[in-house]
Amino acid sequence: MNFPDLSLPFQDPVLVFAMVMLIVFLAPMLFRLIKVPGLVGHIVAGIIIGPYALGVLQRGSTMELLGTVGLLFLMFIAGLEIDLNKFEKLKGRSIVFGLVSFFIPQIGALIAGIYLLDFSLYQALLLGSIVGSHTLLAYPVAERIGITKNTAITMTMGGTIVTDTLSLLILAIVSGAVTGDIGPAFWITFITLVAVYTFVMIYALPRLGRWFFKDTRNDTNTEFVFMVTVLFLASFIADFVGLAAIIGAFLAGLSLNRLVPGSSPLMSRIQFVGNTLFIPFFLISTGMLVDVSVLLEGTEIWIMAGAFTGLVLVGKFLAATIIQKIYGYTPTERTSIFGLSVAQAAATLAVTLVGYDIGLFSGEVVNAVVIMILLTCLIGPWLTEKYGRKLALEEQKKPYEPSEAPQRILVPLANPVTSQAMIDLAMIIRDEDSPEPIFPLTVAPEKGDIEAEVAATENMLGHAVVHAAAADVPVTPITRVDMNIANGIMRAAKELRISDIIIGWNGEPSAKQRIFGSILDRVLEESKQLVIVSRIVHPVNTSERIILAIPENADREPGFPSAIRDIKNIINELGTQLIVFSPATMHRSLRTVIESTEPELEATFLDIKHWRNLLSDKLTIDEDDLFILLSSREGSISWDKDLERLPGLIAERYPGNNFLTVYPNEQAAGNNTGLKLRIERKAQLPDIESRHIAFDLNTPDAADALTQMLNPHFGDKPDILESLVKNILNVNPDNLPGDIPGVAITKLRSSFVNDPTLFLGISPDGVNYPGLDQKVHVIFLLISPRTVPYEKSLKMLGKLASHLSQAEAIDHIKNAKTIKEISTFFKEGELKT
Repeated sequence: MNFPDLSLPFQDPVLVFAMVMLIVFLAPMLFRLIKVPGLVGHIVAGIIIGPYALGVLQRGSTMELLGTVGLLFLMFIAGLEIDLNKFEKLKGRSIVFGLVSFFIPQIGALIAGIYLLDFSLYQALLLGSIVGSHTLLAYPVAERIGITKNTAITMTMGGTIVTDTLSLLILAIVSGAVTGDIGPAFWITFITLVAVYTFVMIYALPRLGRWFFKDTRNDTNTEFVFMVTVLFLASFIADFVGLAAIIGAFLAGLSLNRLVPGSSPLMSRIQFVGNTLFIPFFLISTGMLVDVSVLLEGTEIWIMAGAFTGLVLVGKFLAATIIQKIYGYTPTERTSIFGLSVAQAAATLAVTLVGYDIGLFSGEVVNAVVIMILLTCLIGPWLTEKYGRKLALEEQKKPYEPSEAPQRILVPLANPVTSQAMIDLAMIIRDEDSPEPIFPLTVAPEKGDIEAEVAATENMLGHAVVHAAAADVPVTPITRVDMNIANGIMRAAKELRISDIIIGWNGEPSAKQRIFGSILDRVLEESKQLVIVSRIVHPVNTSERIILAIPENADREPGFPSAIRDIKNIINELGTQLIVFSPATMHRSLRTVIESTEPELEATFLDIKHWRNLLSDKLTIDEDDLFILLSSREGSISWDKDLERLPGLIAERYPGNNFLTVYPNEQAAGNNTGLKLRIERKAQLPDIESRHIAFDLNTPDAADALTQMLNPHFGDKPDILESLVKNILNVNPDNLPGDIPGVAITKLRSSFVNDPTLFLGISPDGVNYPGLDQKVHVIFLLISPRTVPYEKSLKMLGKLASHLSQAEAIDHIKNAKTIKEISTFFKEGELKT
């Protein structure tokens, strides 16, 4: 019997791998018991088992290879997960942060290196390159906590490119100067290669990726191999042109970012392989660099290591503080920036080892740098863990108004070919932090062999569950048996309290079908939930732009905020550009809603005067554009007959494009007290007090008129009164539907009222109201506390406006002189239909 060789260090590859995996398994658990990030446990374990301590493992070619792969995976995942919309918006901040974060430590290193450590100029410059760079070692911590979308964290991740590029550029210059290789030929070659490489990464690679994903639809294994191939080819070529492999890995992630949604099975697979296998190898191999024996040889190395570490800590903290002051970040964000940017590993090791090879650094310097790497690798993750949790709590406390109801998505499935695309769309739309599962549904017709029908539908559900599970998204499959498919869908929606229904469409209505088809039309008629009718031609993740068409008054619908939430989730996941077509009169209000709510993004607004012109030559649609039409059901505020024809026309005009038609929720979410609404037949108004009615406004000036209306309520608080009047005049009047001659209806949310309060002003001679062409004789003003949902105020004003559209109602109020006359209109606070 042959016994395995158990002498140290272990040589058997199976035993070596088993030992590393045991460390990967145990170290995080043990260190979390003492409140230290598990990531630190891998580094400390690497020190203990390394060649300079117990000698269990040696840092041979295998460990170096796996460690390098882990580092490249770390940078690649960081590039894939960065919020590109925020990154593009914050690229100026990232550049500023990178410059500040690099040059403050660099300047400190020049001073300390020359005057305290007796270094030469070249040595001091290399030392500055070492302490000026940073490695996103704590990124897995930030990812686990869920703060990678925060503005400050996104900026820090983008700054990595700047600091590491500057660090390696100075390394190339110093190395060339010492070896005599630098000169015009060096610069011409370097700049040319970098320019070509950057062009390929930024312009060619995304197009190659988009072509690949279209051609290999629904093959996650092949997609994963493609991503890994791109990662290592990009890293190798970056190293070849002089940029370093880690920059190539990060750029590869950025280039393919838009093609890999964060909720996709492919992203889940990349994260799983990287975070559970390769990145721990990198951390363990980093710990194995520490030579414990040199710590006992004298004080010189300790002094040098302390100086290096001090330069990093002071320089990076000063940089984070300066950036905090410039951009107004919170103290928690400042410390999170510091924690994420203080760790040294990748570029630091590269510069140090090259400096040693060309004779600028001694062995003592190398050991001091390794100690500095260890200390910063311990401090960075600990700070990111501690303050990242505080930052995550602060993010959760930020106000978010689009919807109070939990997001519960129902996905009726009927076609096995498109079922996976439907689940992908649901995962993209689903809120990242939602605890609710996705509900794929199949409805078996109650005829013939029911058991066989149910078995066939359950097979399709099984594929949907497996696909979603690969992305770590919870799924609850549902099967219904019903004589009518639409009835089965609606019965499931009611039983499960569904908020969103995503249903497929082939894009080919027949002459007998009003909009989409008998089943879809019935679902629209009987549902009040948000409904997304999708025609998916190719994978959604290949979309370059999103074209969003919004009809007039759609922003007045109660479900508009939740519809925008779902659309913005798509844009945020895909990292695409948003172009909005809507009437110019809506641009101001739409911009406020779209750009001020989470997830944060910007949009380009283009004017469309009439829906009949929507499909004119002005609307240029490319094949890779995702077209979204925000429609409405018949009878709603924004409904128009042309909206029924548009889905068929769009599908016919653009057969090669993905196309979604979104029907907003028709019911207000939440059960807050205050402003009460009756959805079907009548809308409840807050009681209007006699002191809140100004019968004879005696001024044509809108500001004076509003002051007279609000004076009885806020007259003892002149500062508040002035502020309210100013804010009201900055809000466009909400005259729905269309213009109501002689009336101005305005809403305002304010913390100066505790309950929804309605004000009425009547002017016999008329008031010149901003935004309206004609003089107004009746002014309605609804001031709601900020705790009342936004959509409730919109629903109230919409109902109010629809009844005021009758000329006799305006005349009645305009001629009223007493509260008793008004009460016939506001009978018991209800508007009669």
